[in-house]
Amino acid sequence: MKNISIFEGMRIILKILDFLVVSNLYVAIGTFSLTWLSLQFYDNENLELPFFVFFSTLFAYNFMRLVRVQPMLMEGDSIRHKNIFKYRVFLWVLCGLSGVLAFLFFGKVYEFIFYPLLFMGFISVAYSLPVYKKEGSWLRLRDLPSIKIVLIAFVWAVVTSLMPMQISGVAINCLKVVERFLFVFAITIPFDIRDLRFDSVNLHTIPQVFGIKNARYIGVVSLVFAEGILFYEYFFLGYYSLFSALAIYLVYELSALLVYKSHPDMHERYFSLGIEGTSILLGLLFYLSQNLL
Repeated sequence: MKNISIFEGMRIILKILDFLVVSNLYVAIGTFSLTWLSLQFYDNENLELPFFVFFSTLFAYNFMRLVRVQPMLMEGDSIRHKNIFKYRVFLWVLCGLSGVLAFLFFGKVYEFIFYPLLFMGFISVAYSLPVYKKEGSWLRLRDLPSIKIVLIAFVWAVVTSLMPMQISGVAINCLKVVERFLFVFAITIPFDIRDLRFDSVNLHTIPQVFGIKNARYIGVVSLVFAEGILFYEYFFLGYYSLFSALAIYLVYELSALLVYKSHPDMHERYFSLGIEGTSILLGLLFYLSQNLL
């Protein structure tokens, strides 16, 4: 009886986590976590920017997937795609609600981040909707060869690292922006590995061009460079306490392991919960290092 209760409890937890993933609440929590982490570095307790980033992510990710739900189903038999289609009405409601809340928080932060936000908004729209014509076909930015992963890492780095600098009124710290870019770039590679069976060969993703093994190495090397920046910031610039630096280092190491072990045959939750969750873990461990140690 006890074993049945434990099993049922785990099943309920997994269902909750699956709901967070399909609704994109999970990835939105990740961007909230990274934005909050960047603000903490500047001793800025502002929560309006993290909530703006949270609701904007929730709106953008749901919108991008919902407008492509039918083509995604035609691309292949994926549980992820089927769930998006199954819950599409709820996701449209969530998309609309998050859009309204993002607009409300935008009114509180726009004067600090208006221009980079305008640029990021254009990229987000052009990423999911056709904006240019080539050989008689309308294409999106994500359809350009090899650019998808760079766009994702760039947008995340600007939104979760550069914008907190601007709202904190400090000079742009290129090292920290590059470090965030490398982290996001690395943890995005496994999703290209997962999507090998669905992505068009014309996309020329890193796994398509270099193979799965070399793609994993590229991800690990990116995290090693991020760790190098972290060490420089700790030992030479004194940016972090020992425990805070260790918290970030441990997440980078865990991320490197997850990237190295990624494979197209891995369960969907390995990517959507495990690798996506490293962004959340980064903020959580940093919080614990600041408040409990």
